[in-house]
Amino acid sequence: MRTHRGFISFPVSGALLALLVLTLLVALPGCSQRQRGPAPLPDATIGVAAFTQPTAMADLLAGYIPEDQQRVPEEIFADLDRTFGDILRGETKRVYSFAATKPSLSAQTAGRTGGRPQALAYWVEVGRKAEVDFLLVPQVVNMRERKGGDMGVTESASIMMDVFLIDVKGGTLIMRSNYDEKQMGLADNLLEMGKFVGRKGKWLSALDLAKEGMRKAIKEFGL
Repeated sequence: MRTHRGFISFPVSGALLALLVLTLLVALPGCSQRQRGPAPLPDATIGVAAFTQPTAMADLLAGYIPEDQQRVPEEIFADLDRTFGDILRGETKRVYSFAATKPSLSAQTAGRTGGRPQALAYWVEVGRKAEVDFLLVPQVVNMRERKGGDMGVTESASIMMDVFLIDVKGGTLIMRSNYDEKQMGLADNLLEMGKFVGRKGKWLSALDLAKEGMRKAIKEFGL
């Protein structure tokens, strides 16, 4: 069912869901080969910066700032930091050094126009002051909350976020994990079936989408 103005959109009808799940079960035997994951990071001290939102070119390590960017409320940053910390501690076997306060990008990049080189130098310095070998830098570029509940929405949640891995001693950006997601109903995009099943047919909040981005970064970085 497609979303119409003023009406709640549901992920999919029961009959269509049953048909699609059956199709998925038939296709699973052909997907048995596992792909090799990323090489894990060596044993090292890893710092985790607090979430920030880049709002100018000088703040960016990579990517771009959308024209319709919305400022993330301050209270949301605390939720993002707490959630990322819980996932890192609960789903990896490493010890992390977490930033006590959120860095102020605007104060550090005021008057700069070059962008990425200045931003990298800033975060390398943050890592050096924290005395860590690697620094995780999570940034939420844009974030929109769903309008509705987990069973039906008039507008779905979306998030555009990055997590960067910086080699502090080498002064280099060694990896970026980008997650740019707007949840769609299954009837609007049948290719989203895997996500639909994994999400149990529910409409996620923006924070739930952020969790997916965090786990994606953990997997890609070999944490």
